[in-house]
Amino acid sequence: MYKFGKRSIGNFDGIHSSLVGVCYRALSLSPHDFGITEGVRSVERQRQMVVGGKSQTMHSYHLTGKAVDFAVFVDGKITWEFEYYVDVADAFKQAATEYGIEITWGGDWITLRDGPHIQIEGV
Repeated sequence: MYKFGKRSIGNFDGIHSSLVGVCYRALSLSPHDFGITEGVRSVERQRQMVVGGKSQTMHSYHLTGKAVDFAVFVDGKITWEFEYYVDVADAFKQAATEYGIEITWGGDWITLRDGPHIQIEGV
């Protein structure tokens, strides 16, 4: 069973409690280890993400504590191979269903597929 490290736990500061719960449950369901790389963003950080082409909006759920980004670890190293993010996203989706929470995975988006992104809806 995987456990979140100190960095991941610190990145939960300011994140909606429902999303934190989904993250912990997803980690217990996931076939791959993962960590939380970013939670709440400042307006300035979001602006940098937009300017850098990594986000398309200044209305990101990161600004309100309703989104997290994660990285998948394979053999102890971060991978950006999309197939691993699909597997972890499936764990997030299952966890959200179990908790009765609606989430959106950035990998399902059409315009800017964002495999490391999860956000909660309607809270």
